Amino acid sequence: MKKSDIAIIILIALVYIVFYSNIVSSASVEGVSMYPIFQNGALTFYQSPTHITYHSIIIYRSPQLHTYVIHRVIRVDGTYYVTQGVDKISNPQPDNQIGLEPAPGVPSSDVIGKVTEIDGYVISIPYLGYLSILLSSLAR
Repeated sequence: MKKSDIAIIILIALVYIVFYSNIVSSASVEGVSMYPIFQNGALTFYQSPTHITYHSIIIYRSPQLHTYVIHRVIRVDGTYYVTQGVDKISNPQPDNQIGLEPAPGVPSSDVIGKVTEIDGYVISIPYLGYLSILLSSLAR
């Protein structure tokens, strides 16, 4: 067995352990608004929404569209977070100006989690999220 095969097996085992241990949860990325941090179809991980600050990447339920959004916090106003995708072509304005979130921002009660980072690096696995996206589209 090659070293690369062993590394892949260890990576898959770690993903399953993390996913089923409830230490962190996973989310699939749909769209390009967070490129180059996330590419379409990436699988990322998130934890409880604690210590959210400027530049944190959060997952929230859009009260306007009733869908989940993964975007970066660009302003914190008390218990509200104004967010925006990092891709300036597909997301030239903050989410509260384009209708993804209320005018004051996302209320902290709508925040599902904070994307997991290690030493400032976002944890994601390219293409693995496509499986979840496919399964959820089949369930609709």
